[in-house]
Amino acid sequence: MIRKEDINRAINLFKCWDNERKWEIPSETFKHHTLKKAENSLQTAQFILQIMEDQKTKELFNAEDYNGTLWIINSSYYYIFFFAQYLLAFDNKKLPKNIQDTHKTVELALLYYFIIKGSNLENKKDLYWEDIQHSRLSQALELLTEAKEENQELTQQRAKKIVENIGAERTKRHEFTYAMTIDAELNKAKTSISRAIEFGDVVKEYIKAKSLV
Repeated sequence: MIRKEDINRAINLFKCWDNERKWEIPSETFKHHTLKKAENSLQTAQFILQIMEDQKTKELFNAEDYNGTLWIINSSYYYIFFFAQYLLAFDNKKLPKNIQDTHKTVELALLYYFIIKGSNLENKKDLYWEDIQHSRLSQALELLTEAKEENQELTQQRAKKIVENIGAERTKRHEFTYAMTIDAELNKAKTSISRAIEFGDVVKEYIKAKSLV
């Protein structure tokens, strides 16, 4: 969810960064490596999904009881995160070193430079997400935010389950509940991969259009 506080923070933060010329200039090597990390992350998510769904692959890797949903969701998110960094690099921007909360900073940078800056809403006093959500890259930003929130949520849920299951008896009821949980998480994992691919498609379309200008 894009909050009003995020919009205000993005405007104030990056106006300051622009004035101070805080952004670094990305090299072609950095752009190439960032794009490669994005592609590898998506491939990792797809490989793990194949291990979980394909019986021959399960047997090959001795992975009958393997649950890789957390890593699918995590890798799908990192595809989006690295691709967002690649988009910033395409705009000649690389995050300075020693930035706190890199993930949030990338999210806010996407919001400011590709949605707010240069629009007729930039200097509006009270700006809400509803005012800007129809711009070209607002869909990509929403996908990034959803992926980050889901990744954090599932990690927290896993930690909670570990605590709850310490000392628990391995009853049939527990096994059934666990199986149901895996099915639900697998559906979430598939959604994560689809979301990542959609994000990549939106960004690629944007970059292609800009390259033709």
